[in-house]
Amino acid sequence: MSAQSTIVSVDLDDVACYHAIHGLPAPASASAGVVLERCLPRFLELFEELGVRATFFVIGRDLQRDLATGGRGAALLRKALAAGHELANHSFAHAYDMVTWTPAAIYDDLRRCDVLLRGLGARPLGFRAPGYTHDAALLQQVAALGYRYDASLLPSPSYYAGKLAVLGWMAVRGERSRSLARGWRSFIGPTRPHFMPECGLWEVPVSVSTVLRLPMVGTFVIGGRALLLREAETRPYLHLELHGIDLADPDSDGYDAVLRKRQPELRVPLQLRLDRLRRLLTARGTGTSIGGAFAS
Repeated sequence: MSAQSTIVSVDLDDVACYHAIHGLPAPASASAGVVLERCLPRFLELFEELGVRATFFVIGRDLQRDLATGGRGAALLRKALAAGHELANHSFAHAYDMVTWTPAAIYDDLRRCDVLLRGLGARPLGFRAPGYTHDAALLQQVAALGYRYDASLLPSPSYYAGKLAVLGWMAVRGERSRSLARGWRSFIGPTRPHFMPECGLWEVPVSVSTVLRLPMVGTFVIGGRALLLREAETRPYLHLELHGIDLADPDSDGYDAVLRKRQPELRVPLQLRLDRLRRLLTARGTGTSIGGAFAS
């Protein structure tokens, strides 16, 4: 893996994930396919324009639902594969408490997603845990699938501290998030890819800023943090993590009004986020998937 490189990954978290984080009721069924059907095409169009290849982390339950209701999202994921992008495992149920499960239950969940991805023609090499929360027991089940890497590490203590503050404030208001307060080890550690001999996997951390270790994720980088955007443009190595919602249109995609107020990306016009992402990737000059970085 080159010392000067740009890795791009996109978590295709559906609307239900954000409702769970914010303690909101389940979203309307009409919004179930919005990320695969509306956000994903925007990424594919931009990446094709700029010659960028990315890793898309897919949730199995969303793909299963899509296949049962016409398969429009599945067709787009096949298109992504044909264009040279990578599909990777983001679990089947996207359960934030997966680390509390038995090894057998974890393996079954990961395998269900793996089978669905292979049904599209993918050959998954990697995994990212829901909410980044992972431990040795979870990674052992990832390795049992024959995968090559994990990309769950977000070495940002500042992010974890902010998360705890938000969870505490929600509790004061009588709201309950599905996100876990535990798992602090998922937010400390090396910032560069490294091999983990204890489980036989490579860890490919999401990049963080030099100062304060703020996450180099779409929410902060293209959602309004000018200093982070400038750092992301110029640093030698970058693993940029995006989410489907980063290219959501709050005006036309049917997001709940309460979620639009709480989720930072949805308070920034889509065109502005799209322009910032184009600027960043153009400045970087390239972008590859995680699997592609291993091959280079």
